[in-house]
Amino acid sequence: MENTISKARIYLTLFALGCAGGSIYIIPYIRSVFYDLQLQVTGMTNTQSAFLMSVYAAFGMIIGVPVGMIVDRLNLKDGIRWALIGTTIVTIVYSFTYTSYVGSMLIWCAICVFTSIYWPAFSKILSIVGQKTDKTGEGKSGLAFGIYYAFNGISAAVINSISLWASTQFDNPYAAFRAPIFVAAAGTLIAAILVHFLMDDELVNLAEQARAAEKNNAPKEKTKISLAEYVSILKIPMTWMMLIVCLVGYMLYSLQSYFTPYLTNVVGISAAESGIFGIIRTYVFLVLAMVGGFMADKVFKSPSKWMAVAFAIMAVVVAGIFIIPSGANPMLIGFYTLLPSAFVQMTYTIKYSTINETGIPAHLIGTTTSLASTIAGLVDLVLAPFIGWCLDTKGNAGYDILFIILIISLLLGSVCAMAIVKSNKKRLASQKIAS
Repeated sequence: MENTISKARIYLTLFALGCAGGSIYIIPYIRSVFYDLQLQVTGMTNTQSAFLMSVYAAFGMIIGVPVGMIVDRLNLKDGIRWALIGTTIVTIVYSFTYTSYVGSMLIWCAICVFTSIYWPAFSKILSIVGQKTDKTGEGKSGLAFGIYYAFNGISAAVINSISLWASTQFDNPYAAFRAPIFVAAAGTLIAAILVHFLMDDELVNLAEQARAAEKNNAPKEKTKISLAEYVSILKIPMTWMMLIVCLVGYMLYSLQSYFTPYLTNVVGISAAESGIFGIIRTYVFLVLAMVGGFMADKVFKSPSKWMAVAFAIMAVVVAGIFIIPSGANPMLIGFYTLLPSAFVQMTYTIKYSTINETGIPAHLIGTTTSLASTIAGLVDLVLAPFIGWCLDTKGNAGYDILFIILIISLLLGSVCAMAIVKSNKKRLASQKIAS
């Protein structure tokens, strides 16, 4: 069966997955492009806008286990299709209820259910596609993930570009905001159709077999992570370094959305122009994920070393915002704010790779990765609402607080990543001497 899967079918599957991933998260992250317009038509404060993502993140943690049980009973392809169709329906409902803040929170929770169904199904199929495109025989192909993120970014950029154009066709701000919502609904519906027709069934069957094998091989008596395991993980010094690196990596990815209102409120460019920068920053730059992988694997030959360098460069770039002349061209400032986002996309997708250089025992890697993901969620639960509060209470001075937090965090992340590099060198040297 495996030998019958052509490259064309593999790439069509990646295209379908990329369109699915590029469309299903449009509404939860709509503020990345339409931040000011969303606040205008909904009457939300900056704090409330951030709290929507807090609700989204918290609800995802709550429903993780029951949704996982649902996914286990669904065919992987069906899981992706139903997630996209469900998101389409919820998005259409949102187009008529977006002026209600409580209604928006319910919508974000509903979409969270469908994205939670989508993610594990997508991940398993993509891992199988990665094995089919791997030329090393190790079953780990950066090519498949790079192509996926490229399709993901391009499809999301196309959807948001159409959305931005559609919003400019209306003078009424309420109609201008409803138009992008309809475009987002069309995007997930089209993605569902593409998944139905383009996703290769043989690849799905292989993913199903892999999922079944994992279930059969999993220890039946162990369903929960013990407290002793967490304690043993936290006793390893490099665990803390890795947790901070992952936290900083996600912080940059999540908080870069604030550059959109910064450009309109402080720099003074139009909402439409700021939206274009938001599309480039959040979606077009996803293609840089491949560059980040190349830098980590081929140039620095260490994800931790690359993260240390990239974080340090980002800290300098963000600090540069404070010395931009007051009379500088607004569009040039807009392009300047794209620089940190370029590095964000080149580090975000590889941040968990640093765990392989920490010396954490193999049987604890999965638990440690889950712990890192949970801690990273604190950005949406705590830090984003705090930044929103700063903007509501301190006005444009709140952006200075944001940038200072980013600079300090990036420098800390760079130090921690370099600590992992040095620790890994000592560990490998010791192993070499011992052998």
